[in-house]
Amino acid sequence: MSNNRISAVGALSLGLGLRVNQTLRILVISRNPIRGEGCFGVLKSIRDNPMSALELLDFSDIQVDREFDDFTSSVKEVLPALHVKTAAHGLEYKKELPPVFALSLSASAPNSLKYLICSLS
Repeated sequence: MSNNRISAVGALSLGLGLRVNQTLRILVISRNPIRGEGCFGVLKSIRDNPMSALELLDFSDIQVDREFDDFTSSVKEVLPALHVKTAAHGLEYKKELPPVFALSLSASAPNSLKYLICSLS
């Protein structure tokens, strides 16, 4: 969902679905104009879903403040497997792909294809 011009309002709508979703493991919504408000809304929805399977939430290239970082820390107490990537805090997330998705991608393959394959696992 990167680079899709998702607004803060759109992020809050996405959050409604995340409150009940129990299967999504990777969500990449980087490079969208959702601002800190949208990031908070998405993360609050995930926090309110103790059955969330989310492992990676990628807000790359979206500026957030220290308050968001503090909130992220409190959410990790509820969902310790969740990794949150922001513009300020990149992280390396590596997860072994099941054999059916363990495709060999060349170095020239677009990153979006790599993310797509990860999100299918």
